[in-house]
Amino acid sequence: MKTDSRPKSSEQIQRLESQVRELSFLQETSQLLTATLDLNSVLRSLMSQVRDHFQVEAVSVAVLDEESDHLIFQVAVGEAAEAVTGLRLRRGEGIAGWVTQHGEPVLVSDVYKDDRFYPGADEQTNFRTRTVLAVPIRIGHQTIGAVEALNPISGEFADNAPDLLAAVAERAAAAIRNAALYERARQAERRYERLFHSSPAPIAVMDFDTTVLDLNQRAADLLGRPAAELIGSSWDTLVLDPSATEQPSPLATAILGLGEAKEVSVEMHIPGPAGLTTLEAHMTVIDYEERKAIQLIGHDITEQAKLESMRDDLMHMIVHDLRNPLNNIIGSLQMMGSAFLEEDESLPVLEVLQVAMRSSTRLRRLIDSLLDLRQLEEGRADLDRVFTPPKLLASEAIEMVDPIVEKKQQELEIDIPPGLPPVFVDRDMITRVMTNLLDNAAKFGPIRGKLALRIEKADGELLFTVSDNGPGISPESQESVFQRFRRLESARGIRGTGLGLPFCKLAVEAHGGRIWVESAPGEGSEFTFSLPLEAE
Repeated sequence: MKTDSRPKSSEQIQRLESQVRELSFLQETSQLLTATLDLNSVLRSLMSQVRDHFQVEAVSVAVLDEESDHLIFQVAVGEAAEAVTGLRLRRGEGIAGWVTQHGEPVLVSDVYKDDRFYPGADEQTNFRTRTVLAVPIRIGHQTIGAVEALNPISGEFADNAPDLLAAVAERAAAAIRNAALYERARQAERRYERLFHSSPAPIAVMDFDTTVLDLNQRAADLLGRPAAELIGSSWDTLVLDPSATEQPSPLATAILGLGEAKEVSVEMHIPGPAGLTTLEAHMTVIDYEERKAIQLIGHDITEQAKLESMRDDLMHMIVHDLRNPLNNIIGSLQMMGSAFLEEDESLPVLEVLQVAMRSSTRLRRLIDSLLDLRQLEEGRADLDRVFTPPKLLASEAIEMVDPIVEKKQQELEIDIPPGLPPVFVDRDMITRVMTNLLDNAAKFGPIRGKLALRIEKADGELLFTVSDNGPGISPESQESVFQRFRRLESARGIRGTGLGLPFCKLAVEAHGGRIWVESAPGEGSEFTFSLPLEAE
């Protein structure tokens, strides 16, 4: 490889030195873009370097504000810089406005001979502009502003000045774009933080060993401790029963599944000040402080879990309540069938048949109550009303509960005065109401206990009262006995669907009546419902 060893002329040396200065200048301006993300700081440093390199009196950056459609001088360096900063021009006004509008560079040697020049800026700043070199700032295909260099000290700009200033404008565009991206990222981060901390759902961020890195206020409240105390703790130790021996934990097992899926869900039980909360936790892998972490968002399904449990219990109880009378029916039929085939005349067929008939009626009424409950709730029950003597309603209900009363050797006192007027009711439905109340009294009453049924007339209505000397109902429980699926603490060991009293309430109210309970723990219970009297 041959090298040129001939001596270089002074002109060549000057040209090389100029190129070196240009490269050095561009390198320094490029380095500014990585020094900070503060836009004004970057632009001010850029303009300072432009002023020093171009040897001009002033340099400025004007950026278009799309909302106001004005060109705003965001940064200025040099003479009258403070007065220029914040100066606003209408779109297309002045040389900077023309450059921004047309997206073309402009070099004006004498601004007072150019119609595009706006002298108002000089008047406001007491600065006299003579020569202007302005280049557009572009992001993509859009021009968003201009860079201006004013009044070179030598009297004129070098030939390469427009290209060099255009390169600076590219760096200014990069700084503006980076600042916009950073601001959007900061806004998104602030939105996330607001959502994170104000979310009604418990949210926690943890590493893959379940160490808590961050959590919101709802999660801290759920665990019953300040967030600062919880950060750094293992989530598993916070939510698991220390006596639990299950290994690995459901959470750890779910985390293993995150390697194969973008999101996994796990049900967990959280002990806290308000008791045990059941969460359906959705977990995803996120970027958190320059590392991978797990974000857990919990959905409180405590009530849903309780409802599911109650539904399971309800299904078992309904099956049990249906199976008992059905077994009686099947057993009665089998006994009569065997007696017929074997020509056994010793079987008390009538008694066996009565057992089957009572069980059939009980089975039908239980099914009717289950079906009617939904219709009553929706207010679309079809009541088949007829005028019925109250004594007839009572006798039918008493007949249904006689077996359990006899089995428990209970005493049933009946107080129905003669001459009570008939009530206009759906006979079957009200009979079921009375049967439910008597059945509950018999079930909750003690062996050889006392039950009472009383009917009386008062203020244009009939009052039906069923009482027992059972364990009674606490005041707080009295408010919920007519709600679906609610069973009392005193009902432990006593089967039932938890739908009997809700049915009674809806059925009575559908007839324009009301139902209530009076009770005290250890003193028995008294259920009363009213039915309005109507003239035949």
